Amino acid sequence: MGLILRSCSLCSQLKPGLLLLGLLLLSAVITVARSEDPSDDGDLQCLCLKTMSKVNAKHITNLEVIKAGPHCANTQIIATLKNGSKICLEGEVSFFKGLVRKLMAK
Repeated sequence: MGLILRSCSLCSQLKPGLLLLGLLLLSAVITVARSEDPSDDGDLQCLCLKTMSKVNAKHITNLEVIKAGPHCANTQIIATLKNGSKICLEGEVSFFKGLVRKLMAK
């Protein structure tokens, strides 16, 4: 079975430029929707652009360490605080280095 195109009254009234613009807009929307897929782990950029060197350890509920790789030259330490916000910690601070070592040993 082949696809049969039938003329419709609306299609015949559209100008070719407007139809082309609509198709371009549709393809742009599809491209953006595919690029925002949260299951895609292909982020090739550093998540931590700004880091903090001081934070009260009592406020940290979760700590995530992302090792350096092709996506980012720096090891990234992301702390989730009790209020739900996420901050990036400076990996060169000795306190954070010790904290990461302890957590990775568990």
